[in-house]
Amino acid sequence: MRKKLEKYKSNLDNVDKNGAPVTSLVQGKKLIGLIYVKEQFDEWKAECLRILQNNFNIETRTFALDRVILEALQSSSLGQAKGLRQIQNLCMPFVRLKKKDAVQLGAQALDLKLPFGEVQVLEENIDLIKKQLVLEEVQVLSATNPDDRAKVGPHVKQIEQNPPFPGSPTTIFLTR
Repeated sequence: MRKKLEKYKSNLDNVDKNGAPVTSLVQGKKLIGLIYVKEQFDEWKAECLRILQNNFNIETRTFALDRVILEALQSSSLGQAKGLRQIQNLCMPFVRLKKKDAVQLGAQALDLKLPFGEVQVLEENIDLIKKQLVLEEVQVLSATNPDDRAKVGPHVKQIEQNPPFPGSPTTIFLTR
């Protein structure tokens, strides 16, 4: 979040088309952070996780061969909708990451949801987040709720380009 905030603040120091610093255009407005959370994997990531769950040995913390997992992906609904090349490009980096996590952390790394309420944890720590990032306001919002998505206005593209997933929220900074 800090790096994204620093980038946002550096953009405020840029100059507008008329040569005036942008910060002069936003003086008197407060800097807020909107944290968009998605508490459950869905779509293709959920399908990948289900396949990994079915191919994971809990006792030995090992997986079936990659070939077996790839075949399962191809025969899934995801594989029916996409070709082999698309599956490899889209899914395999995520599959490799989740396999590594499962070997280190166990089967819970393959769950569709985190073992705790991400929204609740963030809301309990809002004061700390505001203090650490020097923000006047922080809101924790659902990436799947249309009303929450509307709060970001034209910046909704940022949520679409960098969608949140469990354990990795998307943060957007605004001045209002």
